[in-house]
Amino acid sequence: MTKDLRLTAKERGDQWALENEERKRREWLYENALRQHNFIGFTGQILKGVVALKLKQGGEDGYQRWIDEAKEATKKRMEDKQSRRTQRGDEMDLGA
Repeated sequence: MTKDLRLTAKERGDQWALENEERKRREWLYENALRQHNFIGFTGQILKGVVALKLKQGGEDGYQRWIDEAKEATKKRMEDKQSRRTQRGDEMDLGA
């Protein structure tokens, strides 16, 4: 364990270090507050709401169309990503 760095900064009169330590502690408080919550249930409820809305808008056909569009968009993103990787790999080989 070490001495509280805020105390050390106060003793030296280092305002920048003191502000930095205070900022870190504010961030820690925020992160710790997030850890106390379970977002899985919240996420599940959001998904249920989105699915219910899609079913209401277009019925089963609209819902399936929505899923198919999402699958196609994901497939295109993966292909684009692979294409960029391949191009970068070719460029790297040319420069070697």
